[in-house]
Amino acid sequence: MSPAASGTTGSADGLRHIAAGRPVPGSVHSVSVSIPDVASVIGYESHDPATLSRISWGYPRFRAHPYVARVAELAAREDGGERDGELLPTRSAHAARAAAAYAGLPPDAVRDLTLGGHVLSGVRLPAGGPGAARARAHVMHTGGHLSSRQAEDVLWDAGLIDGRQVEETVDESPGKAVTAALADAYGVPGPEYVSLRNSGMNAVAAAIEAVTEIQRDSGRRRWLQLGWIFFDTMHLFEKKVVDAEHTTVPDPFDLAEVARVAAAHAGELAGIVAEIPSNPGLSVPDLPALREIADRAGCALVVDATIATPHNVDVVPYADVVCESLTKYATGSADVLTGAVVVAPGSPFARDLLTVLPRYGDEPYRRDTARVAARIRGYAERMERVNAGALALVECLDRHPDLVRGTGWPLDARSAANYRKVARRPDAPGGLLMVDLKVPLEQVYDRLAVAKGPSFGAEFTMASPQVFIAHYDLLATDRGRAALRERGLHRDMLRVSVGTEPPEAVVETFERALRPG
Repeated sequence: MSPAASGTTGSADGLRHIAAGRPVPGSVHSVSVSIPDVASVIGYESHDPATLSRISWGYPRFRAHPYVARVAELAAREDGGERDGELLPTRSAHAARAAAAYAGLPPDAVRDLTLGGHVLSGVRLPAGGPGAARARAHVMHTGGHLSSRQAEDVLWDAGLIDGRQVEETVDESPGKAVTAALADAYGVPGPEYVSLRNSGMNAVAAAIEAVTEIQRDSGRRRWLQLGWIFFDTMHLFEKKVVDAEHTTVPDPFDLAEVARVAAAHAGELAGIVAEIPSNPGLSVPDLPALREIADRAGCALVVDATIATPHNVDVVPYADVVCESLTKYATGSADVLTGAVVVAPGSPFARDLLTVLPRYGDEPYRRDTARVAARIRGYAERMERVNAGALALVECLDRHPDLVRGTGWPLDARSAANYRKVARRPDAPGGLLMVDLKVPLEQVYDRLAVAKGPSFGAEFTMASPQVFIAHYDLLATDRGRAALRERGLHRDMLRVSVGTEPPEAVVETFERALRPG
């Protein structure tokens, strides 16, 4: 199945409406799903049964892939169908043990099973109490889930499905191909400085846990979170998934406050975590200044560069560790979850990180790595086209001041100077935009003929009501809406992930959605 199959309308340029519930892009391993109007978004986020009957797919960390759900049922029966509760499959025994410990479950809740000739690990979930929810939350926040491709292989080898997804892969040393490509993109001496992980969040969690371990013997177990960043990264601290304290500086541009907080906690600060740009606000902090602050405090600087990408920015000179979700622009196919951790060779923590990192996170399944290896070959050229499309789309949005209050992106008034300090060239902003609408989101989102749903960084243009998807719980209350407004966020904001289509095609598609009538 592909987005051009039944249930879609549109033109041959790839920009089209996609029917609700269709996997996006259409592979059985798609990481997104079409949620094409705001009413469906609200129904999906509020768990409305009628909406969920139409939209059964989702981002794999947040909603179990159908193959993974089927493997979970088989595993539960294999483990003893007479028991109460479910079995939560994980990528590894390490992930299962960590989830069980976080949930307060006994050691025997961790199970090792053989299905279809595959050895799998998981957590036996209790039928009652908070344990099941906490175990699921740990796997979701840390990206320790079972891969859909591994689940597919289990079902195939057990004779329970008719075939496997046909796709382009690199099967000879795919891990070396990926790490070599990333080492070149980031400008580190060799692939030994790059570690692959099960997802982008698995990479972030591994980096933070590794730094925390290295710093703990010195009495440093506090993190400084720079601004409002990706909610799962925040959850690592807020929900105590990582055994560390944290302090947040709400305004990433307030360097005086960052320096003050860092100095106040200098003796206990393990690290600073930042994104370039931030998700969802797309603010760009001053990385050279953060490097100086981290050096004075004796702490590490961890940077998530997924949105900017190593082809647009050079952050290794300023960071100790860089994380990236390869699910996004590195592959562009929106059909594989994988992440990477890059150690900066000049970091004073480099030697310890290279030793400690292997103990955290999970290596991706071999077929996922093989898929990334095939796709990463087009990374640089893909970003050239994405950059061109983003520049053209911002010009288009600027022509509609009656509908658009402004656009958040790395080259906006607040971020441009900071971005240019690390940008590889002036015309490389990346492809993610946050459009601040003056009109109800429905007026634009429902009319827009592009893929609409979770995720970003695909080679096809996508749109997302990101405040709904990431912070629906806050939108539901007056207090929550006020908290969002304090951070410059509100319901009528449209996140756009520009793809590789011709810029003029992207612009025309948005013009049609923005025109009245």
